[in-house]
Amino acid sequence: MNSPRPVLPSTHRAPQRPAALLPPAVLPPPALLPPPVPSLPGLAGWLNFDPLSPFAAALPLMLVVASLNTPLPALWTLTVTIPLLFVIQPRKGIPIALGVLLFATVLSLSMAQATPISKVGASPLAFELWGAPIEENQFYVGVKLGAKIAAVISLAALTGLLATPQDLLRSLVQHLRLPYRVPYAGIAALSFMGRFRDEHRAIREAHALRGSRLRTPLLAVPARWVTSIPALTAAAVRHAERMSMSMDSRAFAAYSTRTEPRVLVWRWRDTAMLVAGWAATVAVVYVFGDAGVVLHDV
Repeated sequence: MNSPRPVLPSTHRAPQRPAALLPPAVLPPPALLPPPVPSLPGLAGWLNFDPLSPFAAALPLMLVVASLNTPLPALWTLTVTIPLLFVIQPRKGIPIALGVLLFATVLSLSMAQATPISKVGASPLAFELWGAPIEENQFYVGVKLGAKIAAVISLAALTGLLATPQDLLRSLVQHLRLPYRVPYAGIAALSFMGRFRDEHRAIREAHALRGSRLRTPLLAVPARWVTSIPALTAAAVRHAERMSMSMDSRAFAAYSTRTEPRVLVWRWRDTAMLVAGWAATVAVVYVFGDAGVVLHDV
């Protein structure tokens, strides 16, 4: 008696439909995520002020400090702003603070030495600078001018470290409703500066690798700077052409508004910063307002 044969699985496969005939897969739409918010280093990134609030808080104080006929508000301003420059962004703030102090010292001594005694009146001798006698009235005028300019520079640097210049220009559009053509022209100019810096570095490296015809090492570096001007000018023209074509292709200035890459939000801390700056301005005017207003020191 014959036993039944085992049934083996069939190796025949059903024909598959071509890929072109398969129904399209239903995929979820890609998520439109906003770009990441750039964070500033140091204390500036932790505070995260709106770019307009430090500028609006410091601007009245700059005007008052520069116009009062006494150096005390400027010296108090330097006493507050110099330590803040050290902690806001240490990498940039420390060189700026040291540069401001050095500039104030040099300007004060130079102004004191250049001020004629006939305009400020005779006074007791304060010290001698390189053999030249400096009287107290001369030194007072020099310190007043140097402290004022240094205070204004330190306040401007402090507002610049708390926010980038690009964000400050964008805040003028979003908060103050300024036409975006003017601020975005400034943003384009700032982008030009970074691009020129990179181009100039590449040109100087190429010249250094090629070598200089000057045998004096001290003249080789200035020669590379001078000879890089034609190449840098050509790179600037190319970058301007690309920028103009990019703006035309995106219909720049065709409409009254445009899409912003980053939405700036005014928070309670910005209001507190604004109130503190204006309160400091009022306090300075109340305390030192009797000194009067002066437009020039000599």
